[in-house]
Amino acid sequence: MIRFPRTALAPLILVTSVFLLGAGGAAAPVQTGAPLPAMVLKDQHDKPLSLTRDTRIVFVATEMAASRMMAKALETLPATALKDRQAVYIADISSMPQPISSIVAMPKMRKLPYAVAVVQHAADAAQLPRKPGAVTVLTAEGGTIRAIDFVQTPEAIGQYLK
Repeated sequence: MIRFPRTALAPLILVTSVFLLGAGGAAAPVQTGAPLPAMVLKDQHDKPLSLTRDTRIVFVATEMAASRMMAKALETLPATALKDRQAVYIADISSMPQPISSIVAMPKMRKLPYAVAVVQHAADAAQLPRKPGAVTVLTAEGGTIRAIDFVQTPEAIGQYLK
């Protein structure tokens, strides 16, 4: 039997625990009544875009189908529709392979007439609720989340922007 000094075992146990449990754990999704998360992201033009007390609507697209729904909903609206409604559109592209995001997705987003907050690292948006096949919609007032909805049609997205 091999014996290790106690001082040598502590780092081994710590490293094993972090590996098995995950470093820091995932952030719990925000809930109704909670403050909007303090997020400062960059848009598709590398400009800071944040959620503030004035933000009234947050749209979150976490997969390609949801991004297409957002694009379809916004294509018929004025380029200022998001800004006019104090809305922020967040596109989580963290699951996309980096070469695809930099060669395909980002150049395409740069052509859009409206700002899109881009999440490239999953941890940056871990606290945002999500549902497969849907766009998450957070409605807020005074920096507090009043409702969380999951919409599955461009028409439903458009209703928030009218």
